[in-house]
Amino acid sequence: MKPRIGVIGTGDFATYLIAALRKGGHDGRILLSPYSRKKAEALAGQYGCEVAADEKRMLEESDWIVLAVRPEQLDAALANLSLLPRHVVISAVAGMKIGQLRATLGEENSLIRIMPASYIDTVSGGVIPMFPSSAEVEAVLAAGGEVVTFDTEEQFELSLVGACLSGWIYRFVDTLEAWFVERGMSQEQARLMVAGNIAGAVGNAMAHPATSLAELSDGIATEGTFTKAGLDHLIDREAALPWVQSLDIVYARLSD
Repeated sequence: MKPRIGVIGTGDFATYLIAALRKGGHDGRILLSPYSRKKAEALAGQYGCEVAADEKRMLEESDWIVLAVRPEQLDAALANLSLLPRHVVISAVAGMKIGQLRATLGEENSLIRIMPASYIDTVSGGVIPMFPSSAEVEAVLAAGGEVVTFDTEEQFELSLVGACLSGWIYRFVDTLEAWFVERGMSQEQARLMVAGNIAGAVGNAMAHPATSLAELSDGIATEGTFTKAGLDHLIDREAALPWVQSLDIVYARLSD
């Protein structure tokens, strides 16, 4: 029997998680909190969900509760909710550790943290980090993407840093696209040349997990090639350094 999933929150996160699950074939019952009724009704109409009559009814009719709100919204979202011991709570509240969630929710419920990538509703195989592992929850979430489980919460916190990369990469690609457009390409052509080549490199890297990325690079950037000429300049200028520093900044904030 498929679990009945109650979702608290109707913003971007809830939208792309539900969309990915439906796209992947999950047809179980999904109930939405009526807290933001207009958004909930729009989401329900698009993805075959139900808007619960009220919060109490949503809890009574759900087996799992997904928390899809921002950290600063959590207290308000839970103010009038009384979870039942049978509820499995799946938290997508960024940076809110299990110990902190327990302080708010109590000790009775099973708690699992997830943080799916923002593109899982459009790209098959998008990453869904999860801690701790749960075979039952993983089986359902697998409809929405590639579930990656971690042995420790510290590893899971690192995955949250990785989740920021997509937002940064869009801006990086935008800068490269603009270079091609300024020199005569159309926007569509530039997107294909930049994003297409990046997607190809990423796909090749994923297809050869036993080969280091440096080896893959060196196999293309051989002596005398245009690729090596540009790569040498990037290495000399430590072009990756600001990216590493940005990872450090986000990780430090998560570790506070």
